Amino acid sequence: MDLTERLVRERRARLAAERLLDQKSRELFAANEKLAIHARSLSDQIVAQRQAVRTALTEAELLKDQNTRFVQDLDRAHTAAVMAERHLWDAINTMRDGFAVFDPALRLATANEACLAWFAGHPVAPGITYAEMVDILVRNILDLGDETPAACSARMLARIEADQIEPVTLKLKTGTWIKLQDRRANDGGLVSLAIDITEQMRIWAAIDVLPDGFVLFDREERLLACNQRYREMFPDSAPLMQPGVTFEDLLRNGLKNGHVPEAAGREEVWLADRMQHFRAADTIAETTLAGGRVILESDHVTPDGGRVGLRTDITAMRDQQAQLEAARKAAEAANRAKSAFLANMSHEIRTPMNGVVGMAELLCDTALTEEQRLFAETIRSSGEALLVIINDILDYSKIEAERLTLRPEPFDLERTIHEVTMLLQPRAREKGIDLMIDFDMFLPTRFVGDPGRLRQVLTNLIGNAVKFTEKGHVLTRVVGIDDADGTQTLHVTVEDTGIGIAPDYLDHIFGEFNQVEDERNRKFEGTGLGLAITRRLIEHMGGAVWVDSDFGKGSSFGFRVTLPVAEDAAPVQVPVAVKRVIAVDDQFINRTILERQLAPCGIEVTLCRSGTEVLERLAQDPAYDVVLTDHTMPEMDGVQLLDQIRVAGHTLPVMLLSSNPMHLGTLAHDFAAILQKPILRSDLYRHLQSLSAPVAAAVAAAVPIAASEQRQMRVLAAEDNRTNQLVFQKMVRDMDIDLRFADNGRIAVEMQESFQPDLIFMDISMPEMDGKEAARTIRAKGSQVPIVAVTAHAMDGDADGILAAGIDRYLTKPLRKTAIEGALSEFRPRDARSPVLASVDAA
Repeated sequence: MDLTERLVRERRARLAAERLLDQKSRELFAANEKLAIHARSLSDQIVAQRQAVRTALTEAELLKDQNTRFVQDLDRAHTAAVMAERHLWDAINTMRDGFAVFDPALRLATANEACLAWFAGHPVAPGITYAEMVDILVRNILDLGDETPAACSARMLARIEADQIEPVTLKLKTGTWIKLQDRRANDGGLVSLAIDITEQMRIWAAIDVLPDGFVLFDREERLLACNQRYREMFPDSAPLMQPGVTFEDLLRNGLKNGHVPEAAGREEVWLADRMQHFRAADTIAETTLAGGRVILESDHVTPDGGRVGLRTDITAMRDQQAQLEAARKAAEAANRAKSAFLANMSHEIRTPMNGVVGMAELLCDTALTEEQRLFAETIRSSGEALLVIINDILDYSKIEAERLTLRPEPFDLERTIHEVTMLLQPRAREKGIDLMIDFDMFLPTRFVGDPGRLRQVLTNLIGNAVKFTEKGHVLTRVVGIDDADGTQTLHVTVEDTGIGIAPDYLDHIFGEFNQVEDERNRKFEGTGLGLAITRRLIEHMGGAVWVDSDFGKGSSFGFRVTLPVAEDAAPVQVPVAVKRVIAVDDQFINRTILERQLAPCGIEVTLCRSGTEVLERLAQDPAYDVVLTDHTMPEMDGVQLLDQIRVAGHTLPVMLLSSNPMHLGTLAHDFAAILQKPILRSDLYRHLQSLSAPVAAAVAAAVPIAASEQRQMRVLAAEDNRTNQLVFQKMVRDMDIDLRFADNGRIAVEMQESFQPDLIFMDISMPEMDGKEAARTIRAKGSQVPIVAVTAHAMDGDADGILAAGIDRYLTKPLRKTAIEGALSEFRPRDARSPVLASVDAA
């Protein structure tokens, strides 16, 4: 084989190998393609499986977590259930009430501590039957009363066989009350609850013994409970009074039985009205039942919307009220009879007393021997003492009957106290007692009150102080406190240096008809009404009284009243030019009062104890404006002091302060002024001003009528009693008047037209026509002549009736000459001569 052929074969073989290689390459590529596709498919499957595995793992984890949570929740729920059960039993065991559960075989399954405590000492434990427990309860624990143990056990066991087990109330031997309630369970068992109702039973026991009826309704107006008294009040309706019956049913039953007579014939109207008030619970009504019983009915709303009612039988009270009303009317009639009796007795006593006292006063003005004067003075003083007793009895009668009326008006309190003190000055002068007034300088003097009643209080207190003081002084002191409403709370005290009051008597010193009975005051007379009247008067004014006393050394009586300050209250006039004053008095209190009166006015006051000290002061410093000297002093009195001052060459004015200036005679002219003690502050200032200030000329003074051109004053006296006519005539015999008498009111009316009097004194009690009717007749005719009533009536209300008749003033019998003179001077016309001779002022 040649090379070419071998080359051709080799070339052919190489081409065949290349073709085979190419074919194998193509097959290999196709296989690789298939393998790649399969690999990709497997890869996708693996990815999907991995995702499914991952999802399964996730779901498994979730299921595992949920399972864990479920286990935990179950564990917690179990724990909570155990705790709840434990708490429930803890709560049940803390109950005061007994609680027990029985299985369908009525054996004890469980019980709380309160239930087991009632069976302490007895074999009670789970498994014991209900009947065995009842037997233990009946034989050892319950208070059966009259019931036998067997009967009680049978009753207790029979009740649980009923479809609806009714509660039962049991009393234990310990005094505890329980209410046993049993209920069937769904499984046929029994649940028992023993409630301790001891407190409720005590309350109901208390309610049951109430004297009043008690009833309780729910919000549906159904009866819940009532006490025995309620049943007894309405016996016909008692059988219906069971829990659940309505209030309306009870009312209808009562109406049907004729319980309410006033509702007869109008039952529905009465029922509707009663139900309306019951539901409103806004009234307290009285219902009169058949038989005359009166029931007071009141209803009130309870917090749950129910009603609680109280029924009170007030029949006895109404009977008592009727008796009291009859007694009151009888008492009022007796009081009116007493008042009329006192008024008549006052008139009957005062009328002859007018003659006794008046004639005694006139007799004392005549020439008498010493013995005759003593007799006459005794008659007069005894008559006046009797009048004081009459006045006290009348005043107390008015206060007791609550007929005392206060008549407030503006008045000067300081002047009122001064007037009372001056009235009592003669009695004090006889005993050598100094009367003093210490009125607070910074107080107003004018107030609004009843000056008459305050004067009566002051007269009682100061008069008592003078009566029971043998030596020393009586001081009336007034202080006050400003109130925001324009009033002043005044404290008035009357201090004395008398016999005092023992501590044992202080508590009843203001009682009626009370007097301090001991050997020291037995010589003093009186009714024992003065202080009682004082206390009642001050209390009637809204104030209070008190007393302090040091036995054997003196007493201090005081009172407190609140009075409005008068609108016209003006400041007390003060000196203008006087700057330096030297005052002398042997008593420290008098010196202190003078200093209090003068110092606030800017006056320099030098106080001395004796005339010798005054002379020494003047020798050292004569530059004083005035000397104020007391009249009666030891060693050197006021008159002797004046002489020594003039001998020493001093010319300054000297003013004398005297308790009895009437006995000075011609010596009075040697003093610049004489002031009677106690000194009224305004008078002191006025006299001090007059020492330096010129007297102001009167403005628009009326031109006086010459005495020769004036006529007599015409006076008509209407009086039916001859003795009283005589007394009146004798009292005015020295007066310059034309006096006529009328024997009764009718004649007085006739003489008023014919005589044309300037003033009429009119008696009130006269025959044919009394004084008030006569005054009304005179006023009806148009006459304005002044009429002054003269009356023996002194009861409260008399003054109002007298003044309402057109009378201008009234005087109470027995008459005083000074009172007649005052009326004549007040009502004298300008063209008539003065009926009273002018007296010379000692000052």
